[in-house]
Formats: sequence, structure tokens, C-alpha cells
Amino acid sequence: MKHIIIFLITLSLFSCQREKFDFLGGSLNDQFGQLSVIDSLRPNSSTFNFSLITPRYFQAQWSKNLNWELSIIGNQSGATKTFSGFSSKLDVDNVNWDGSANDFPSFLQEECIATLILIDNEDSLKMTSTVNISETKPLQNDLLLVADFEQGLPINTIEFSQSGENMSFQVQSGQAASGQSYYAMGGMVNWDYYLGSIKIPVDMQEYATVSPLLLYFNMATIGGIVGQVPDNQFLKVYIREGDGERYSYEINPVNWSSWKLFSLPYSDFILDSDPVNNTKDPSTINQIEIMCLSCPSGPGTIIGGGTPCPENMGLTVKTNIDFIAFSKNESYQP
Repeated sequence: MKHIIIFLITLSLFSCQREKFDFLGGSLNDQFGQLSVIDSLRPNSSTFNFSLITPRYFQAQWSKNLNWELSIIGNQSGATKTFSGFSSKLDVDNVNWDGSANDFPSFLQEECIATLILIDNEDSLKMTSTVNISETKPLQNDLLLVADFEQGLPINTIEFSQSGENMSFQVQSGQAASGQSYYAMGGMVNWDYYLGSIKIPVDMQEYATVSPLLLYFNMATIGGIVGQVPDNQFLKVYIREGDGERYSYEINPVNWSSWKLFSLPYSDFILDSDPVNNTKDPSTINQIEIMCLSCPSGPGTIIGGGTPCPENMGLTVKTNIDFIAFSKNESYQP
């Protein structure tokens, strides 16, 4: 009996001691300590070459654990990459950068501004630094680039546009989603939904074993400033296969004013032609068509039927596209 009592007392003391080590609250320093910078924000190298397999990251350290956000913005492209977390430092473990952006546009060979914001209970602290990109990131594995318009139109591309006003169906240079060039689609056609289209040939034989669930159609798209373009402008994408079947996907509406990535599994496209076998076969894809459409303002008869949208009178359609590509297993990373 004496031995049992001693054992219970010992067990009780041990349990009390364990409670001290199992305290789950935040440290007093994190809650009440003064925020100070130990090491200022800086890249681990003044130049980032993303074609090399080597860590590229930013470093900084401060006096206590805080929520933080690091944003990197390209001075020329306007591309943005953000990281966030809760810690007392930045290092290779939490801000290792592969050269990708959050969305289009992609980064160029350019100078970038990095901004770190620390968020304290009472105040916030901001640090900035710069880094130069000497080489952009390579294209990801298993990517088939159909068109980036850097060298103009792909061979055997077919263009069509209506004879409306301010029509723009051509390669243009400027603020592209990737690189320097993109394809502009738009104008004013008051009597028809259809403004024009571009048809691009594709050779997909190497994708013979890819499931439609694992094949992604990728494209960058941009509209225009809200109020200056029709609210109901949209794009329709056709993917044609060798047996004559045509599959479609509609991006409706296109109502944003910055480049945006659309990455769509081929399985999401629907049959939009007479069926042959109604079975998607990625290896037989031979053409992509992208149509520019919008509700016409009228007045008068609308070709193909439908009710006009008089609120679109005088508004120019703008549905530009860039970086058309297929990827396997995952979406494209801008």
C-alpha cells in the first residue's frame, strides 16, 4: 500500500511539471515585445537567373514572430509575385522564388521592387529592396506553346474580321501578358454578335496518351476599362479534332482590365458539332479557333437573331489574347 501511495504522488508531481512545458499560448515577446529590425530586406543575390537550378530568395530578420507579406513587382512588366506567412525572418524556406508570377503578366528581364510589410498589433513596418532578373524562368515541362505572337502569327493562321468600326484583329506590341507582343481582337459591329476570329493550326500527336482530364488549355485574356467597353463582350474557344468533331468553351463575359490566365481542362469543353464518336482524343486536335463576340447595339435587324443592346452604342469591344498553350497534368504557371 505504501508503494502505491508513493507512485501516485510521483505521478501527480510529474503531471504538474508537464503542464509547464505544454503551454500553448503565444510567447510574451511576440505579444508585447517591441518590434525592431535585425537584418534589413535584401535578395540573396543582386541578380536572379531563373534558367539556373539554384535557390533565389529574399532575406530579412526582425525581433518577433509576425504576420508578413512580401510582394515583388516588375518595373517594366507590372508582373506581381507575393508571399506571406507568420515568422520572424525570411529565408530560403519561406520565400524561395522560381520566377513565376501570381497571374499574367509574366516577368521580363527587368528590375523588380520587393516590398516587405510586417504587421504588428499596434503598427506596421515596411522595408524595400531591388533585384534584377537576368533570365526569366524556362517554360515548364510538358508544355506545348501554340502561339505567343512574339514572332508574329503562327504559320497557316487564318484571320477574319467584320467590316465594322475601329476593328483591330492583329498582332500588337506593348503591355503583353508574356513577352512583348499579343493579339488584339475588337472593334464595333452594330449588327452582329460575331466581330471576328483567329484560327491557329496545332500538331498534338505527342499527346496521344494524355487523358482529356489531364490536358489543359491555357490562354491569357484581357478586356478593357469598365464603362468603356461593353459589359457583355465575350470569347468562344473552339478546339477541332481530326475526325471533324468540334468542342467549345465560352468565356463570358470578359469584363476585367488586366491580364488573366484561363487554364481549362479539355474535359470541360463540350461537343459543339455533329457527333462522330463523341469521344475527345487530344492526339487528333488540329486547330484552335478563338472568336470575339459581343451583343450588338443595333438599331435594326441583328444577323442571326436576338435582341440588340442599345447600351453598347459607341462602345468598342476589346478582348485581347496572348500565350495560347497546352499543358499536361497541371495548369500553366505564368
